[in-house]
Amino acid sequence: MHQIGIIGYGGMGRAHARDLLHPASIRFAAAYDIDPVRMELAKQDGLVACASREELLSMPEIDTILVAVPNNGHLDNVLAAIEAGKNVICEKPVALNGDELAQMQAAAQKKGVKMTVHQNRRWDKDYLIVKNILESRVLGKPFRIESRVQGARGIADTWRRRKAYGGGMLYDWGVHLIDQLLQLTDAKIISVFAEFQYLSQNEVDDNIRLTLNFDDGLSTLMEIGTCNFLMLPRWYVCGKEGTALIPYWDCKGEIIISNGKEVTWEDEIQTASLMGPSKTLQPRGENTITHLPLPDVTPDKETYYRMLNDALDGKGELPVTPAQAVRVMKVIDLAFKSGAENKVIHIPEGF
Repeated sequence: MHQIGIIGYGGMGRAHARDLLHPASIRFAAAYDIDPVRMELAKQDGLVACASREELLSMPEIDTILVAVPNNGHLDNVLAAIEAGKNVICEKPVALNGDELAQMQAAAQKKGVKMTVHQNRRWDKDYLIVKNILESRVLGKPFRIESRVQGARGIADTWRRRKAYGGGMLYDWGVHLIDQLLQLTDAKIISVFAEFQYLSQNEVDDNIRLTLNFDDGLSTLMEIGTCNFLMLPRWYVCGKEGTALIPYWDCKGEIIISNGKEVTWEDEIQTASLMGPSKTLQPRGENTITHLPLPDVTPDKETYYRMLNDALDGKGELPVTPAQAVRVMKVIDLAFKSGAENKVIHIPEGF
């Protein structure tokens, strides 16, 4: 059995131990947090509450450490765990930039331990529906994927509002959405353009639009907003033969595809339509399209820890590989660069 120790027993650290499913071959055994109140909760949850990080890292029965502290503390704690000979799971974002991630990965390779990132939203139902749609090719060749999360409450008044702690929405939600988008295509990214806004305060980004263009013609839009009283769709996916829409987290949407029947064009421009005179933008006739339901998928929330267990046993790939973590981090670095310089960053060779 693999026993895991947790550094940082806040909301996410405790969620791993209490609420997230994991196979019987993995056990959360101990925790350390600088807050005595959180340590009392760890005791209540049946974990050993360590008096220091060093005590936790010295426990021989612990073979893996979960780092679940604020973002600015990831590097120090990951390196300390690796130096102690422990495998590491790091909460997202794994690092604040590519240089930090490179340090972590080099240390893990030198020490001969495994390191991965907790990108748990690869197993969200809405994402798995989109993945299923694209794999089925029901829409034909995809040319546009839009992914967004929006709310109207601003950023919670925690460390996530503080730049010094690695706050802001690109690090918070953006890392999830980027990771999802990159899992939907094998094409190379050839350009990055990011727009940041700071509406509620000036320290960290609370609204982002990020466009990635790929070498196969696909364009993706990732959008995060915290001041949206009316929300745009969670997913909007366009292919040459159809469109899929997931309006909200309840995953009640639809797919509309061409049924192959030819579109006819009127000799005269229609003037009595709702949109006024137009030929091009008149709706297609119902006889030329087919309405389909979204595919039914059942997320398996145990997948992450099952894959982790197999990887630790040398029987499979980590749930998030080093190369995947690097690619996401590179997009984040380029997004910040694009936003700061207010320009499109072109990558002729792609990545």
